[in-house]
Amino acid sequence: MEIQKKILIIEDDIDMVEAMRVALERPDRRVISSYSPDEGLSKAKEQNPDLIILDVMFGKNGKTEGFDYAVKFKQEETLASIPILMVSAVNTEHPGFDFSTKNPNEFLPVDDFMDKPAQPDELSRKVEQLLKNGISKWANWPEKKN
Repeated sequence: MEIQKKILIIEDDIDMVEAMRVALERPDRRVISSYSPDEGLSKAKEQNPDLIILDVMFGKNGKTEGFDYAVKFKQEETLASIPILMVSAVNTEHPGFDFSTKNPNEFLPVDDFMDKPAQPDELSRKVEQLLKNGISKWANWPEKKN
């Protein structure tokens, strides 16, 4: 039997979590969900996922806590090597922001980025690639690793 890969989704929109779960869950993958960054950090420490999917904006005021938590994950020795896929509507809700991992961004240690709503095919493709890579390119952050 193949070992299940664990994917932790940290997202406060329940419908978005379920849509991603449907797109990603398979016999060889288990999706774990968390609806706040604090809870997500705790679950990551407990579950040791193979991949973290992290939203940027949380709460009614759209606080950009996801940016802070991307850094917190890399500061935790046991979590630093886990790849992070950031999924957010920040570019849609703030035109001109143009956030992307293609820009030099040593300040934000995420392995890939997707705009919301996450299209199932693109989400699956990015998740598959990050799981295949197995380790975050930011595992030794703040030293930049490409």
